[in-house]
Amino acid sequence: MNLFLRLMLMFLEATFSKHRIGMLDDVTRSYRVWLTDQDMFAHMTNSRYLSFGDLGTLNYIIRSNFWPGLRKNGWFPVICGQTMVISKMLRTPQKFDVVTNVVGWDDTYVGLRHRFMRGDRQHAEVRVIARFASSKGGGVSTSTVMDAMPFHYDSPDFPPEYLELIATVEAARPPARKKPKDPQD
Repeated sequence: MNLFLRLMLMFLEATFSKHRIGMLDDVTRSYRVWLTDQDMFAHMTNSRYLSFGDLGTLNYIIRSNFWPGLRKNGWFPVICGQTMVISKMLRTPQKFDVVTNVVGWDDTYVGLRHRFMRGDRQHAEVRVIARFASSKGGGVSTSTVMDAMPFHYDSPDFPPEYLELIATVEAARPPARKKPKDPQD
């Protein structure tokens, strides 16, 4: 991972911090744009926003107490689709916050939002649609994951832009393979 040092620092901080959040709360983590985050045009390269979004997801999982249940069952989130909107580029050595929250879920998908903030100004937003998978293979329904957690929440309705992203993900999925007919039938 191209943000390995930041990953390790965030993981340790989130794991050993007493600060925990509810499932529908925002979690914020501060960063600074380093020279290695920039591209040849002297602003943070586009791929870094997605990488910082990944860090935001892990920070959220740990601080919202999902981590023990996911780890115990061998489950992990898999990103199925994401969109990114950048309204103002970040540059070295600017400090910024990644604010992550869950916007909703159904039995297949979970929607996450990562906002890149400097003060009150949003510089970018990454919208993510993910699902859960098992280390044993295959997918895991969101309701199965929720049932294994020590808390219960009802999902807010997905915002329209997330429903559009889900529709795009579904349209891009390969059609289900049909089983060949048994010649005995």
